[in-house]
Amino acid sequence: MADSSPAGQFAARFHRAFDIATVIAVALWQVGAVGTALLDFWDLYRSPGLAVAVWATQLLIIACGAVLLLRGTQAAAVTWSLVAVDLAAGVAMAANCPDGQQLRTNWAWTSVGLVGVLLLLHRPVRQVVAVLAVNAGIVVVALAATGEMSRHAVAGFVTLLYASASIQFALIAGARVFRFSGGMAAEAAAEQWEMATRAAVIAEVAAARQDRYREARGLIADVLRGLADGTVDPADAQVRHRCATAEAMLRQVLAEQDDVPDPLLRLLRPGIDEAMRRGVVIEMAQVGRTPPMSEEVAVALAEVPLAVLTGAGEAARVTVVSAGTGQVSVSVLVDGDAAVPEPAAVEGVTVTCDRDGDLLWVEAQWDGP
Repeated sequence: MADSSPAGQFAARFHRAFDIATVIAVALWQVGAVGTALLDFWDLYRSPGLAVAVWATQLLIIACGAVLLLRGTQAAAVTWSLVAVDLAAGVAMAANCPDGQQLRTNWAWTSVGLVGVLLLLHRPVRQVVAVLAVNAGIVVVALAATGEMSRHAVAGFVTLLYASASIQFALIAGARVFRFSGGMAAEAAAEQWEMATRAAVIAEVAAARQDRYREARGLIADVLRGLADGTVDPADAQVRHRCATAEAMLRQVLAEQDDVPDPLLRLLRPGIDEAMRRGVVIEMAQVGRTPPMSEEVAVALAEVPLAVLTGAGEAARVTVVSAGTGQVSVSVLVDGDAAVPEPAAVEGVTVTCDRDGDLLWVEAQWDGP
């Protein structure tokens, strides 16, 4: 399964860039270098038509391998079938070269190896090495069959083997390095993104706390000054209510300790603040830490309690309880004539309500997986 995280997506794009570069490099080699060699040695082959057929077959294998590689297909049967055809093309081209000209005219030796690397780029290195060894063995057999195993021929074979293997192993090493560095770059980018996001959330939370503190101060400052100079009667019901509201707001501000707020509380907070601005005295309690949940579940848990809060009269109590078994409940107790809306149908979320006189109790509960 593909990694859908930001780091995983970044790494996938990073790796895909190298895959595209590999496809382009192998295709250009086949069209440019091999095509030039094919035309240059045209008159030397036993069958020029067979040489063209081998060249076209390898070009077709490159196209198929590019599709598999760029789509991320891991079909072993298809891949190894293409490898077998590639090696068979190498055998055909080795047989098509004239005696004494194997090392000079057999361009398929290098192209078979490069095509094999393209097909097995993201497979274990031992598989790629095995294919390259078989490819080199084909040339050795061809040299032995035509009696070209002289000292000069062996030296030329070793030189060409080193040259071709250097290119092929460079591609293999590049793929591994890019895969490793791509993962590191993705992790670094994700870490920076998370740090920046966390810093933004912390700043937002701090600003919200300051706003709520200023609201409480604005609500109570005049009352406190009036109490100090004797112009405000502490027995006045309105004054007592304003003091209770400000006390509840300050208590919640002082009780908040997390820099990054709980996702569920973040949904409840705007409704609670709005009710307090209307003069509702709200007590809030949280028990336990909220477990991970989807946005849909969090919205379903907060929807009905928030709707009930809008109809609260003078006082309300909000309680969020998280059990260790993955059970979360949000309950609201309000006075007044608050209405209970129809809850959204979300799997695992149930809503219970009970009315006693002018008191309404509502609980939204989620049983996690």
